[in-house]
Amino acid sequence: MEPVQQWVSRHLIILTRLSGQPVRALDFADDKLAICLRELSGAGIWQAIENQLGMRLIRVYDLRTNVLRLDATVGTVNHNPENGSLFQVGKAKNGLYETQFKLMMASLDPLGLPLVVDVKPGHQADDPLYIPSYQRAKQIVEHDGILVVGDSKMSALTTRATIVAGQDSYLVPLADKKDEPHLLAQELAAWQERKAEAIPIFRPEDMPADGGKPEPELAIARGFEVTRTRSVWLDGVEITWAERLLVVQSYSYRQSILAGLRQRLEKAEAAFLALTPPRQRGKKQIIQEAKLLSAIAQIEKKYRVQGFFHYDYQAETTERQVRGYKETDARVECQVRYQLTVSRQQEAIEKAEWEAGWRIYATNEISQRLSLPQAVAVYRDQIIEENVFRRLHGKMLSITPLYVQREDHAQGLVHLLTLAARLLALGDYLAREALATLGEELTDVYAGNPNRGTTRPTSERMFKACDGIDLVIFPKDGRTSTFLTGLRPVHQRILALLGLHSDTFATLQSA
Repeated sequence: MEPVQQWVSRHLIILTRLSGQPVRALDFADDKLAICLRELSGAGIWQAIENQLGMRLIRVYDLRTNVLRLDATVGTVNHNPENGSLFQVGKAKNGLYETQFKLMMASLDPLGLPLVVDVKPGHQADDPLYIPSYQRAKQIVEHDGILVVGDSKMSALTTRATIVAGQDSYLVPLADKKDEPHLLAQELAAWQERKAEAIPIFRPEDMPADGGKPEPELAIARGFEVTRTRSVWLDGVEITWAERLLVVQSYSYRQSILAGLRQRLEKAEAAFLALTPPRQRGKKQIIQEAKLLSAIAQIEKKYRVQGFFHYDYQAETTERQVRGYKETDARVECQVRYQLTVSRQQEAIEKAEWEAGWRIYATNEISQRLSLPQAVAVYRDQIIEENVFRRLHGKMLSITPLYVQREDHAQGLVHLLTLAARLLALGDYLAREALATLGEELTDVYAGNPNRGTTRPTSERMFKACDGIDLVIFPKDGRTSTFLTGLRPVHQRILALLGLHSDTFATLQSA
C-alpha cells in the first residue's frame, strides 16, 4: 500500500481533471487504503458490489450470453499458516504442498468477464466451491438456460444436480478414474464393434464457408455419444434428468499419451533389469525376496506401468570354500543372488493404447442445442477462463507476491484487483467487437512492426501503444499550465474502439 500515495502525488493533475473532483495525495495514505481493503474484504459488501456491477455491465454492454465458466486458481504466499485461517498449506497444481490461498471465479463468455470471485483458504478442496459460485452468478445473470462449463472438479454429481435444478445445463469432463473408474472402458468396449459410427470433429476455422464437408484429414478428433439417466436427492427433492456422455478421442492428445507410454515402458524395463545385475565387483545384489518385490513395486509406481509387465525371478545360490585362518575354522559361504526376467504384457499394453486419448464429457443439454462437435469447441474455449487467471498472475495486476500480512487486507486487495481484471476484459471486448463490426484490424500496436495488424487486441497491448504520451507541467506565477503531447492516429483509433470521445483528454490541456 505504501507506494500508492507517492504514485498519486505524481499524477495529481491527471487524476483531478479526469475524475472531475479534487484529489490529494493524502487521500491515498496507507491507513486510508487499509480501510478500503478492509471494507472490500467483507462478504456482504463485496457481493453487493459484484451483483450491482455485474448486472450493470450485462445491461449496458448487452453481454447476455448462454455460457458461464467456473474454475479455480491458487496464489502461493510466504505467510505463516498458523497466524490465521486464509493462508493455509494445500496441494498446489505442481503437486507440492505450499502455503496458499484459493481464488474461485465464475466468468462470462465470450470476453472472460469475471462475475463472481471468492477468496478461500488454501487447504480447502475445490469441489465444494463450484455450487456457491454458480448460485451467485445465477443471481446476476437472471435468466435460465445457461451452459455452465468447468473442469473435472466440477463433475461431482451434486454439483451437476444443482445446475439441473437451476434450469441450466452443464458441460464437464468426468473424473472417471476417481468417480467411475470402469466407465470409459465399458463404453469403449460396447462401441468397438461400431467404429464406423464415429463422428469426426473439426476446428471451426476448418469448416468450409459454403457449408460443405471438410477434408477428412483435417479432423482433430472423433467421438460418439450415449445417453443415461441420472437421479439425485437434493434438499429432500429427487432430481432426475437425461445425461449425454460424449466420448471423444483427441488425435493430438492420443499421440502425446502414446509417446509418453512408450517412454515410460522403456525406462521401467531398464530399471527392472538393473535390479539384478551380473555378478561383478561393485555391483550390489538383492539377496532377499521381499526387497526385490518392493523395488519392483516402486518402479511400477514411479513410471505408472502397473499391469504392463510379467515378472519371473529365481534365487541363484553359489557356494564358496573359505579356508581357515588362525583361530577361524574353514567354512562354506553361501551367496544368494536373485535373477529377474521381465516380459511385456502385450494385451494390457494394446488395451492402454486403444484407450489413449479418449475422454468422457457429460452434459444435460439436448443435442439440437449442443452437438458433439459444438461441445468440444466450447470446452476448448476454456482458455478464456485461463486468460483471466494469467492476468491476475501477470505483471500488471499480480495477485502474487502478496506483501500485506493481515488477512482482511489481503482478501480486499484480491477483490480490488479482480475489479481491474473486469476493466481489462471489457477493454478487450469493446475493441474486438468494434473491429469485427468494421471488418478491420488495429495496426501500429506491435513494437518494431507498425504494419502488423490484429483483430483481437488486448487492453495491455493497447495501453502499451500509448507509451510516450507526456503531460508537460509549467508552474508560473502560482498557477499551473499543462501541455499534452499530440496523440498519434493509433491513439485516436484506440479511443474510438473503446467508445471514448476523441477529446477525452482535452481537460488536461490548459492555457
